[in-house]
Amino acid sequence: MKWNFWKDSSKDTSMMVNRHKHLSGCEGNSRELRSWSNLPVDVFNIIGRQLDFIKRVCKNSRKIQAVGPIFETLPVPWLMEHSWGFDGNVYSLCSFHLPIENQSHVTYNKIEGKELNDAVICASKFGWLLLQKSTLSFFYNPYTKTIIKLPDLDINFNRSTFSSVPTSPDCVCFAIQSSKNSSKMWLSTCQPGDRKWSTTVKFAGPKRAVEDVVYSNGTFYCVFTGGALGAFCVAHRNWSLLTGVDLIPAVLYDSRAHMVESNGQLWIVYRSGFKCFEVFNFDWSKRNWDKTYTLGCKAFFLSCTSFSVSAEGETSGFAERIYYHCDTYSSYYSLKTKQSHRCTFYPWVTKRGPERVWIQPPEI
Repeated sequence: MKWNFWKDSSKDTSMMVNRHKHLSGCEGNSRELRSWSNLPVDVFNIIGRQLDFIKRVCKNSRKIQAVGPIFETLPVPWLMEHSWGFDGNVYSLCSFHLPIENQSHVTYNKIEGKELNDAVICASKFGWLLLQKSTLSFFYNPYTKTIIKLPDLDINFNRSTFSSVPTSPDCVCFAIQSSKNSSKMWLSTCQPGDRKWSTTVKFAGPKRAVEDVVYSNGTFYCVFTGGALGAFCVAHRNWSLLTGVDLIPAVLYDSRAHMVESNGQLWIVYRSGFKCFEVFNFDWSKRNWDKTYTLGCKAFFLSCTSFSVSAEGETSGFAERIYYHCDTYSSYYSLKTKQSHRCTFYPWVTKRGPERVWIQPPEI
């Protein structure tokens, strides 16, 4: 399956996708290529019931109520809107916006547990969400409707994330609390199935608020206001401060740092002004942040969890871009033009109220 990109020669403002909606045939045999809309209605409905989170109206036939799943999409995150409701049962309302113009899918999941209502999303990885409400923590998979509850958390954390798929035995959850008013830090970890979080009090904090945390190769990395970088090794339960403090220009302190991990490299992104961004790459030899003006063949997606995506081949149109949420619409900042542009792939305008996060697509 091929994706075709073409760009406005005068403005870096649009990127279109032409998707061939055909079943794949085998070269050299007599199998015929047919449109999804040619499948029997009952087949569509069976697929739709099994994968009800990927339903949409088929424009090719009024008779078809649902269409088959999109087996191939671009390897970039989907945009998800999430909100809670209550009508006797708690329900989770999710809208998935794919990187294809005018392609959105809605799922309405009723779940058990009134206490889950109004929980907020703290992290998004591997198609799973980590949510928190007061001391309650749990994983939620909006595709499969699976919930994995965690022990009550006994610290007022600033940031949290997790290392791997929650169903894997090596998954570790991490939460950190720090403050500019105290050198004490609270670090907590647990694994799904544990009865309680393991809480450690440390006194070697940078006396700064933690702004983001990522996981890479057995270590949780935490960036603090001013660019101070700390590391928590899971295996040895050891904390270390890798840098000094105040490494980033003070003019950026009013903007939260988003940290991105990519193949062992660490990046931080700050919003500079209303629609501009500044990017820094961590120099491991100098233990310092170097300002950079290029992402190379990468695109960044900023949210509670930020993603780095390879932008080569079929995704080359995403290169040198930082995707972010702004008010009720999604935008991207181009490091080539030094300007922000509204997205044409993801919806231009979304609703007020629901949380918006980037989420990795389901593996089908």
